[in-house]
Amino acid sequence: MIKTKTLFTKLFLSYSMIIFLSFTLFGLVFIYIFHLNLYDDYEELYDFHYERLQEQIAQSAEEGWSDEETADLIQPSLHHRNYNIFIYDNTGELFIQPEGDAEYEPDQEIILTASDEFVSEGATMNGNLSYIIADSFSVPGNEETYVAVMVFHDLNHQYQQMALMVLIPFIITIAFSGGIIYFISQKITAPLRHMNEAALQLATGDFSRRVTVSSRDEIGQLGDTFNYMAEELNSLEKMRKEFIANVSHDLRSPLTSMKGFIVALLDGTIPENKRDHYYLLMKEETERVIQLVNDTLDMSRLEAGQIEIAPAPYNLTRQLQRIAVLLEPQLERKGVGIQLEPEDTDLFVVADKDRIEQALVNLLHNALQFSLNGETIRIQLETTGDMLAVHVQDEGKGIPEAQLKHIWERFYKGEKSRTGKGGTGIGLSIVKSIMELHKTEITVKSKLGQGTVFTFQLPLKK
Repeated sequence: MIKTKTLFTKLFLSYSMIIFLSFTLFGLVFIYIFHLNLYDDYEELYDFHYERLQEQIAQSAEEGWSDEETADLIQPSLHHRNYNIFIYDNTGELFIQPEGDAEYEPDQEIILTASDEFVSEGATMNGNLSYIIADSFSVPGNEETYVAVMVFHDLNHQYQQMALMVLIPFIITIAFSGGIIYFISQKITAPLRHMNEAALQLATGDFSRRVTVSSRDEIGQLGDTFNYMAEELNSLEKMRKEFIANVSHDLRSPLTSMKGFIVALLDGTIPENKRDHYYLLMKEETERVIQLVNDTLDMSRLEAGQIEIAPAPYNLTRQLQRIAVLLEPQLERKGVGIQLEPEDTDLFVVADKDRIEQALVNLLHNALQFSLNGETIRIQLETTGDMLAVHVQDEGKGIPEAQLKHIWERFYKGEKSRTGKGGTGIGLSIVKSIMELHKTEITVKSKLGQGTVFTFQLPLKK
């Protein structure tokens, strides 16, 4: 059974049907034109004999010939392989007929009709298609009126020849076109079948499969897009695995530490005077786990479009001062300073306070992670018209140019090459999404050995 649901079959049948219908329409038009031309030729031939008979009968009347002599003169032109001519007098009686062809004699009704008007019509005589033309004529100097009836009786043979002229080229064309259509349909659908096979492999998790692109048309462009998609999926899969590994590590490390502290507290290994210190460590590890979970959940909600912002006027300077105080313990542990410029000028912006704080904390954590002992993180606020530009700058090793375009991607871990430290790779992705919700752009500039600066703008309160 033919699988009509495949694209190859649909293309093959569609093209074949178009050619079949086109050739059928051509055949019908050809038959119609053939029919008209054939009957026009018959009428021209009738007119020729009609005038000739008039002349011959007129000559016979002038010479005073008898009916037998007139018949001997006219009879040789009355019979032909494809037609016969019958002449009737004004009473409807047969005046002259071709010898031996009485079987094609027309009906008396046609003769009577032709006495008053011109007749041309098709008929069936002795099982054969025929075409009859009849008209009356008179001879000058003779009061009698005659009817000349011409019967074309070889139409079957004519139409059979015409049918063969159409049918044989039709069969040859259909066969030849079918082969070409089959080849073209195979050529068009082969890349699609390969892409389907590759897509099935991608669905099973094998992202190494690629398709061969051999054309630059729409299918070739689809192949390029498919390969690009496979590359992206492969890259995403690698980042996902790294993300799971990093999250697992970041969860396991604090949980392992807390378990060790709890066991030590339970069995009395930790002295009473040091317990507060270990309680503080456990609290910090717990906050680290909570932050990791919150970042992961926020990223999922941002990607799903489930987070909406509520912009409102607030004091950005005070917010930055408060964040600096919250980060002071971490800054002191690494020996890193933080500087806000200007520090004493209250600048009000219109934005979602909580989401901007989340973005700023992520940017400062990122800067802190890549800053060394004795370096300073600078936060610069710069007004430009009705906008406020926020610059977060560190003095770390910088980011290689090739990695700058990837730092906003989910799970991207380019920072490992800078410090060797692991992270989830979602902090900057969250920052990017928050800025997009505020319809503003965040940019990054970095020079190796000089540090990195992140910049975004927020509208000032009017």
